[in-house]
Amino acid sequence: MNTQTKSESEKHLNHVKKYNYSGYNMPSFIRALSMNTFNPIAFRQHFPCFSSLSTLGIYLDNAATTQLPDVVIDTLLDYARTGRSNVHRSSHQRANQLTEQFEQAREEIHQWLNAPSDGQIIWTSGTTMSLNLLANGLRQYVQKGQTVLVSALEHHANLVPWQQLCQQEQLQLEIIPVTPSGDLDLQLFEKQLQNNVALVAVAHVSNSLGSENDIHKICQLARQYNAFSIIDGAQAVAHKKINLTSVNCDAYVFSGHKMYGPNGIGVLYGSHSFLDVLTPSFYGGEMVDQVSYQQASFRELPFRLEAGTPNIAGALGLAATTDFLDQWGNGRIQYEQHLLNYTAQSLSQIEEVHIIANPTLRCAVLPFEVEGIHPFDITTWLNEQQIAIRCGHHCAIPVTEQFTKYGSIRLSIASYNTQHEIDQFITTLKQAIDINKL
Repeated sequence: MNTQTKSESEKHLNHVKKYNYSGYNMPSFIRALSMNTFNPIAFRQHFPCFSSLSTLGIYLDNAATTQLPDVVIDTLLDYARTGRSNVHRSSHQRANQLTEQFEQAREEIHQWLNAPSDGQIIWTSGTTMSLNLLANGLRQYVQKGQTVLVSALEHHANLVPWQQLCQQEQLQLEIIPVTPSGDLDLQLFEKQLQNNVALVAVAHVSNSLGSENDIHKICQLARQYNAFSIIDGAQAVAHKKINLTSVNCDAYVFSGHKMYGPNGIGVLYGSHSFLDVLTPSFYGGEMVDQVSYQQASFRELPFRLEAGTPNIAGALGLAATTDFLDQWGNGRIQYEQHLLNYTAQSLSQIEEVHIIANPTLRCAVLPFEVEGIHPFDITTWLNEQQIAIRCGHHCAIPVTEQFTKYGSIRLSIASYNTQHEIDQFITTLKQAIDINKL
């Protein structure tokens, strides 16, 4: 870890016995700390759910939700213990303090995304709300007969809102196809852009296949054809260094709970010019500027799109999350890629296992199936051995059905996962396969 001090290293070593680190070589751990590189054990120690008192076991379902580090838990508890208040309303001391912290959290997220200076951060409840807010807000902007392009890889949350918008506003919905490898067909995508496209909606990373899309190229092509570009970053933000100035998209959305942050908080980043065309989906509270019994006017961005009392604790907790992640540097990202490659290599050595898709870039997610065994039976066995993993269509039925009949078994990693855990998972998976042969 780049910012780890000697005293912090000693603290990690003093507390290591509290955690489940069986199978690790302690001298190697000490050497890793002294080399000032990312160490998953040190990272893991910040997550109370992995203490020796926990019964969580091996957690490999991080694409669904991640665990909370102690600094985020402390932030949430501090908000509750020191006294709550609303923001942007009352004028007493606690309300003023929280309003300042709340807006500082917004600015920290803006900086963490390296967003352009004219961009805006809108607080939402998560990726799904952000995408629905966008689809509903564009109703008065889109014109009958225009095309909406959505990639074949999408989570339902980045498909159904656009599907419904197209049906209700008489637009054409077209799907950017996925190749057998799991990559988007960008050559065909460029041809599709010639069909009067209003907007393009694409995931940064697929939650079902793990495919990492070239969002720089996608957004560049969309701009060439005057189409808005909307990127679902839910599966990317925990595993990639995001630079929205470089990406230059019109909107980027994500959820806190998939990046070691609280539930119920999400972010909609949008360029000012893009957000300006959105009609609010919700009304009331501090988004109102002036109101009479007959009409109302609304405040400027970002408040115009934030009706009602926000998730104050969630916003503060999400800012704490980004601070926490920044402390670990790019070595954390490199470590995850190494662990994903190690997992893929280990799975490929099992004859009965078929890894689904082979995209050019894969990030944090590894789907597979086992010949002759239903995915649910595999995950049931793993659960009995305290290994948490997901099976099914992963809220992405259309694309999953292109690659497998019964759904996949999805292993998804985080920075607190270890090679030792992967080895235990592989051993247990082999046991399940052997039992099926009896």
